[in-house]
Amino acid sequence: MLARILASQDCYRSTLHPLVRLQATIANQLRQLQKLFSTSVEELVQDSTEVQKILARIESELPETILHPLWQAGHLPFFKTEVATARRRIEARRSQPSVKADIREKCQLINAKKAALDAKTKSSTSTERLASLKKEREELQKRLRENEQLIHDEEVSIANSKQEVDSLTNQLKAELSELHTLRQRIVTGEDKDDEAVIAKADRIRAEAIHAIEKFLQ
Repeated sequence: MLARILASQDCYRSTLHPLVRLQATIANQLRQLQKLFSTSVEELVQDSTEVQKILARIESELPETILHPLWQAGHLPFFKTEVATARRRIEARRSQPSVKADIREKCQLINAKKAALDAKTKSSTSTERLASLKKEREELQKRLRENEQLIHDEEVSIANSKQEVDSLTNQLKAELSELHTLRQRIVTGEDKDDEAVIAKADRIRAEAIHAIEKFLQ
């Protein structure tokens, strides 16, 4: 009778030990996953090869309740481009105050130069005075020398004015081009939208950790 009882106990142990070893192996693998998932989401979206290797070894032994969040977290590299883009946009947006200040400064400078250009353009009406002086030269021969000098002065003034107009026009074009370039650097959208992308990936990571912890309890 005792021999039968002992034989029965040995049989129970022989079937129990493999199961215990299997559970211990799964628990160890899950702890490794938990450790991997504890890194930052930026690292996880770069490479999940190790996570997928572990999942491949134990997924057949896991219930669907924990397998689903683990599978999602194991494929976080699908978010790699979205997370990287979101991070770049956030960083770019945080550096924009200086860009916007440059744009305001350029706008003020352009407005000042445009006002100067308008003033110089109006001065071109002095050509009418030149025509009047030429006519006066024909009518008043006695004042020929004086009128010739006045004519010369007005011609120089008009030539200088034209040069200034051309210079200011070129400067205005350059400033407008620079302003256009600065405006292209403005990143549209809001941080909250990009942070939502990162939060979505991070939430998947957190759910995987929570699922592991719940499973291990």
